[in-house]
This record gives sequence, structure tokens and C-alpha cells, in this order.
Amino acid sequence: MMSIEEFGARGERARLFPVLAESSKEGRTLSIVLATLARVPEFSGSILRGIGRATGKRTTVDCYTEVTFPLLKDSNLRPDGLIVVHTGRTRWSAFVEAKIGNAEVKKEQLESYLKLASQTGVDAVITMTNAYAPLPEHHPVDVDKRLLRKVGLFHFSWFSILTTINLLAVNSDVDDADHVFMLRELERFLLHPSAGLRRFDSMGPEWGASVESLRKGASISKASSDTLAVVSGWHSELRDLCLLLSRKTAARAELRLAPAHRADTRARLQHDAQRLASAGTLTAEILVPAAASPILVEADLTTRTTRVSMKLEAPKDKYRQASCLNWLLRQLRDLPSNEAEAVHIDANWRGRAPKTTSTLAAARADPKLHSHSDPAMLPTSFVVMKMMSDGRRFSGRKTFIDSLEHLVVEDFYGSVAEVLTAWRPPAPKLRRAPEEADVEETGVSGGIDDEG
Repeated sequence: MMSIEEFGARGERARLFPVLAESSKEGRTLSIVLATLARVPEFSGSILRGIGRATGKRTTVDCYTEVTFPLLKDSNLRPDGLIVVHTGRTRWSAFVEAKIGNAEVKKEQLESYLKLASQTGVDAVITMTNAYAPLPEHHPVDVDKRLLRKVGLFHFSWFSILTTINLLAVNSDVDDADHVFMLRELERFLLHPSAGLRRFDSMGPEWGASVESLRKGASISKASSDTLAVVSGWHSELRDLCLLLSRKTAARAELRLAPAHRADTRARLQHDAQRLASAGTLTAEILVPAAASPILVEADLTTRTTRVSMKLEAPKDKYRQASCLNWLLRQLRDLPSNEAEAVHIDANWRGRAPKTTSTLAAARADPKLHSHSDPAMLPTSFVVMKMMSDGRRFSGRKTFIDSLEHLVVEDFYGSVAEVLTAWRPPAPKLRRAPEEADVEETGVSGGIDDEG
């Protein structure tokens, strides 16, 4: 077991039941989380793997709070926590800085901890706040890159930690009953308002003006601070939306990002700002394990409409247009008639043939709506979509988030996405051998007589 004194530091071992002042909510929340991290290897393993640290059976994790460095007389820095990971041969450590509620980590404070880490031999700095980041290595605070040459910098939102805890417990990834109990209790604690967790629930103040400008046909600059702020808020909401889907489905939902955008958040921000300025839309794809296809989410600021859809390849073992459509309709047969009015279906065809479109209810009543004049022409794919076109709710900073999450999670995924299945080629059938064909034609068997 590693000693905190080896870093020239002092601190309290993280406690499940910290004795702290009522005003020290951050310290209480962090102490409980770190104490659970130290005692539940599945929890620490999941968190550490998220930042590229492998763990094994011999791995030990020690966590401390209220860390001070009395030997550094010119430093008054007090990191909220310290994590020390020992694998038997190697040691890895990280400072932890936590903020709850609306509090944020300031650039100056973060850079001072990076310098302290370099000075004391600590390998990384981890922040835990209500701010969102697409990946732990994509930190929401931009710091001097020279400070990252020897020290790593990672970020976890509280909601992402809560989701990790939930998935571990729900999916039976933890064998020890006591550890499951600890995770459940930690989840219950974090969900209580007193813990200070806050989901992303409002777009920034730039949202309303940007929506109004694009709705009226005005242009916006891809490089303006307002455009970048709108896109940044969209990215935060997408991350939160994936976490919400993960909790609701007990499966890890993730954004589908281009490789270049996974490695470079600035490139992704600029790409999406360009799209917003040129097309007036914000788009994303969400991957849910075992779902029929990615879920496409589109927010069209020019029409104040949100669309959620999935694209399925049409079956390739059908020979009639009606059979292809029926393959899709059968999957949605349990959707009530009133809800079928809100589901839209597009059938895409080869070449320049225009797509055919209707509601699910209309397609049920008249399948010929999705037919082509050439009976040999078969659809290549189907798009199943739901939309929200309430302009007032779309323009509101909070109502946009509420409407989007309800549309994606409850309305679309809960009634459409979870029942859709991608087409799979059928298993190959046995082929008759030539001699079997001869027997059927002549009625003569070359083997032992059936009656013999």
C-alpha cells in the first residue's frame, strides 16, 4: 500500500461517512465517491479504463481528501483529493478537483494544480464537475498545453460518474453483494439534490437570438462567439442525452464521431459551427448497442423543428414492393393508431427515383403509397422518423432541452427504436444432391430397400 507521505503530502483517507461541516458539500460528495472508488474494484476499474489506465486483480486504489503539502512552504494549494493506483510494479497518481452545483474550475486554479503535480511527481489531474465533455481527455477548460507535457488532464461530469455506477449495478457486472449495495447507496446519494449534481438543462443565452436569426433567413458567422456557444451547448446536451439513454436502457449509448473529431474537440466544434452557419442545422448520431441502426438527431433552426430517425436497409430476399413494405410494417404493428399518425416513413429507391413518403397510419391503410411504377424496382432503404415542430418550445432555452429529450428517449426510442430490427440474410438452405433429384424423378433407390 502506497503512503501519501511519499508525495510529501498529508491528507485524510477518503471516508464513506465523512465528518465535515454542513457547508462543505463538495468535500462530502467527493469523499463518499472516492471511498467507494477505493473499495469497489469494478467501479475504479471502469473509471480508470476510461482514461487509459489498465487494472487487474493485484491493483490497489488508495484515495485521500483534504490534501496539503507542508514541505512546500510557498504553496497554499489544497487539492480536494488524491488517487494513488498501485499495480504491484507501477504506481500512478492523480489530483482530484471537484465542484458541485454551478461552480466551475477556473483556468488559473487548474494550471496551478498541473504545476503542483509536476513538482510533486503526481501523474495527472482529474476534475469532477457538472460541466460536460465528450470524452474524459477532452477537458472543458483550455489550459496552457506546455503544462501537459508530463502531466495528464482528464474530466468527468458527475452525471457520467452516476451513469457508470448505474450500469455496473444494473448489468450485474459486480459479483460481491456488499459492493453492489455500496454502488446502489452511492447512486441514491448522488441522485439527492443535496449532493449537488446537475444535468444539462438549458441552452445558453445565445440560443434564442440564433434561432430567430436563422428562422428569418438571416446569416450567421461560423466564427462568431454566439455560434460557437450554441454549438458548444448542443455538444453538452448530446453528451447528457447519451447518458440519459444509457440509464434508461441499461446499455452504454455513445455518440458516433468521426475519428478526427474524437481526437480534436476544436475540429468538431468548428465543423458543426460551419454546418450551422451554412445549413442552419445541428445534427448528431447516437449509437445504442444492438439497435437496428444509429439514431439520427437533427435540430433545424430555420424551421424550428427537431427530427429523430433511423435508417434501415430494405430486405434483400423479397421480390415484391409490397413485401418489402410489409417487412417494416410488421415490426411496428403494435404501435397504436393514434401514435402511428406521428410516425413518418420514407422509402428510398435506386438511381434518381424520388423517395416516397407517408405516415405509418397512411401506409397501413394504403401500402400503394410506397410503390413504384416499375414493379421490378424495389426500395433500397426505409427511414422511420418522428418530429417535434412546436416553434415556441424549440426557441426556449429550457423547453428545447425538455422537448428534445422526451422526443428522443420516451417518444422515439420507447415506441419505435426498441422494436425495430435490421434485416439479416436468412440461413442458407440445404441443396439437393444430384442423385437425390434422380431418385425423385424415377422413383428408384440405389440403396437398401425401404422395406428390407
